[in-house]
Amino acid sequence: MRANQPNMWRSMLRPALFAALVMVFLLYIPTPYVVYEPGIVEKAGPMVNVAYADPQGRGSFMLTTVQLSNANFWTVARTWWADDMLLVRKSELLGGRSPTEYAERLVTIMHNSQSNAIEAAYRQTGIEYRIEPLELIVTDVAELGEAGFRPGDVLIELDGMPIRSADELAQQMTALRAGQALHWRIRRGSTEQELTTSVSADLSAAQAIDLPRLFGVQLAQVRDLVPSHKGWKVSIESGSIGGPSAGLIFALQILDELTAGDLTGGRRIAGTGTIGPDGVVGPIGGVGLKVVAAARSGAALFLAPGPNYEEAARKAEAIGTDMQIVAADTLGEAIAALGEDARRQVGRR
Repeated sequence: MRANQPNMWRSMLRPALFAALVMVFLLYIPTPYVVYEPGIVEKAGPMVNVAYADPQGRGSFMLTTVQLSNANFWTVARTWWADDMLLVRKSELLGGRSPTEYAERLVTIMHNSQSNAIEAAYRQTGIEYRIEPLELIVTDVAELGEAGFRPGDVLIELDGMPIRSADELAQQMTALRAGQALHWRIRRGSTEQELTTSVSADLSAAQAIDLPRLFGVQLAQVRDLVPSHKGWKVSIESGSIGGPSAGLIFALQILDELTAGDLTGGRRIAGTGTIGPDGVVGPIGGVGLKVVAAARSGAALFLAPGPNYEEAARKAEAIGTDMQIVAADTLGEAIAALGEDARRQVGRR
């Protein structure tokens, strides 16, 4: 009996060790993938501040997000049958950037989206405003970008001259000649640094603002929009949420606070979409995941950019939600989708 005990323990231990190794492989060994899943749904009201805002109504505008996380092998396997998970290669997502650079880019794009939302709301209501350029930020860098520019870098000076706008930068660069060294001062995070580049040829006015061609960088203008009345001043604090897809919802929330009444009609309204200063709504990625998140939050209406409408409608049908899906290619169309009362409310501004 005793002679058989070691064999018995070995026969029990081997399956346990094998199971443990399988669990380690599935849960802890990294993969070259990330996974998107339905994220949180946040009310836009607490993020938007209008100096003399109309009181909040019973309803709410809600921005939708996707959750991004590293995928282990178990997560990769789950995506084979899970409808609410989207697998993406890290290399495709980052595009040669580091995770920090990718995060910086999303934050910068979000700031630009907020500025566009404010301007679109001002235009929709006829509020007069002026634009004060604040700073230029690098949003993207080509793989062979020159001299070490990184997403999130703020351009402070060129050859000792301050830079606040693309126009100021272009004026300085048109005076440059081939072979001339350019001395940049930038802010990266909380520290300032110096970078040096050179000009390969004499520049025309048009070429001077073509930084993507010259140095492999894309720039975004950070602007302050100053309305004609201080009571209409708008600011947005979105916390850690990045990217441009909250633009439409931010614009609607701003309109609700700039106009008398409840633009939501007492409903929970979710949506997604980029927005331009002219109110044009642009498509986004992961709309199906955002539809799932909105449905889980109890939204009655989901506003989707036109190019994303069919995907959003299919997902809503697949999950069996009663939430209405409406396409909106402009801010005006989004207002119209809210109903006649909403059109009159904005029209009275």
